[in-house]
Amino acid sequence: MVFAAVTLTACGPGKQNTTVEKPRAEAVKPSEPSPEYDSTGVISSLEGRVLTLDHEGASGAGLPAGRNDFIAYADVLAEAPITPGSRVAFRFHRTEEGLELTELKGR
Repeated sequence: MVFAAVTLTACGPGKQNTTVEKPRAEAVKPSEPSPEYDSTGVISSLEGRVLTLDHEGASGAGLPAGRNDFIAYADVLAEAPITPGSRVAFRFHRTEEGLELTELKGR
């Protein structure tokens, strides 16, 4: 038995774990809610999540009347008319990605 104990201690602690832990991704801090603006317009096109609107503008947002692309997620588009030519009322806010719709409804 003494021989077994000496043999085991001579081996050392064994192979050490050499894997490097990856740093954890830092949680993204929620951005401050940006103000929302209202406007009306006509749908020009929808490609993926980009809705193009010809709109009357929003002076509070510094957005003159014209044609702009808006980011539109499924929850906003779910019950809204999305065919080109549909007249709509909408709410939006500015994000780092661009203009994002928060509400869209037929008018």
